[in-house]
Amino acid sequence: MKKINRREFLGTSAALACTAMLPAVVHAGEALQSPSKSLPYLKDYQPGISSAWTRKGTLEKSSGVIDAVLDAATDFSWLLKGDRVLIKLALNSGNAFPATSDPWVLEQVVRILKDKGVGEVLVGDQSGIQAVQWNRDSQRGSSRELCRSAGLLQTIEASGATPVFFEEAGYDAYVRTSPPGNHHWETPLWIPSILNQVDHIIFMPRVSSHVMGEITSGMKLGVGFLREDSRRVFHSGGKDFFAMYEEIAQVPEISSRLRLVITSGRKVLTTIGPDFGDVAEPEHGLVFATEDLLANEIFSYAWLVWNREFETSYFAKVTKGNVSRFGSFINKKFVGKYWPKDDAEVEGFNVFRAGHIYDHPAIMNFMQRKGGKPMGIDWNSINAVEDNSISAYLKQQMMS
Repeated sequence: MKKINRREFLGTSAALACTAMLPAVVHAGEALQSPSKSLPYLKDYQPGISSAWTRKGTLEKSSGVIDAVLDAATDFSWLLKGDRVLIKLALNSGNAFPATSDPWVLEQVVRILKDKGVGEVLVGDQSGIQAVQWNRDSQRGSSRELCRSAGLLQTIEASGATPVFFEEAGYDAYVRTSPPGNHHWETPLWIPSILNQVDHIIFMPRVSSHVMGEITSGMKLGVGFLREDSRRVFHSGGKDFFAMYEEIAQVPEISSRLRLVITSGRKVLTTIGPDFGDVAEPEHGLVFATEDLLANEIFSYAWLVWNREFETSYFAKVTKGNVSRFGSFINKKFVGKYWPKDDAEVEGFNVFRAGHIYDHPAIMNFMQRKGGKPMGIDWNSINAVEDNSISAYLKQQMMS
């Protein structure tokens, strides 16, 4: 894991120093009624998720684990020989997993797709604005080099996949779109035109804390599709911050092609995030897959909370565990730093601290658009964990 540099340290310290200037934040459900409790249950909606426990230090003996997880998660009826598949990475920075996607899982997934006769596997992303920022006239940073630094580019090339970094195609290689129905984007989104040239999309997030969003997993992965101007609109969205990133994956170019979400929780970034913080590597890690984006978000959140509770030191939890309460403040500073010529006032947003998972604003937005919440998450584990209390904890967290 890349160490925090002086600039990052000073930025975080400045945010922490502002505690006295910010309002207190309560855990969801402590002082207010849980918002998700008012949503109806959707009787025909109980998404499934499949997982496998992986033991620390035994990857060389686990080559068939991902095969089994994917076979349990999907029947691959959507995949035809010769199809073109895009694997969307989590590549916000050049830091190694779990700050970015897991190279081991990526290698296994590319192998499986090729064994099934896929014509071409594209793998890539566009990194975060703090590392890669570009417009028609200038460019700073390179997603390709960050992918190399994270140890992912080597895996892509060795596996015979095609690396794709969206900014390399140019500013005009984007198409304008919007989510269907009621949404929170006041202007259209600009996303890579290459999405219209693939048959399927697979998301490959990690499990991590996020200093603005509290968690980053499958739902926030969509931000990597946005062109620079759309990222500015997103970060300037104020109170709609959570809803706007959840709605990116709902645009037709993505939603009509999104087949799987495959997540590695062998290691978890439990504090700060998305690029650095405390890393938990439990004795029994998790890898999981699902065809449903909400199921992935719920399960990821449950696993994040467990790792915070049992695999993160007390000191780290006390000093860094609540940094996300400053998310609105940090976002305003973020916009001012990377878009200084944009003099529009950035509205603040209500922060969320871990409580009832279903109350997270992005998850709530997903369920409100769908018209209700699931009856539950149908969790299927292909193997057992020695400590049954871990499974019991996750099941309790996932109860709606």
